Amino acid sequence: MGGVESLITYPTSQTHADIPVEVRHSYGLTDDLLRLSIGIEDARDLIADLRQALEG
Repeated sequence: MGGVESLITYPTSQTHADIPVEVRHSYGLTDDLLRLSIGIEDARDLIADLRQALEG
């Protein structure tokens, strides 16, 4: 995505919102897909942050 930060995006409503659903699905871009872009943060910090977010 061009930056150095880590982020999670939702392609269905962001980067691929203008592409018809049939085409998105043919690419494997389903409605439950999230994109995780890893930046320059320490891997242990990212893992801990993801674990905390997923556990609630």
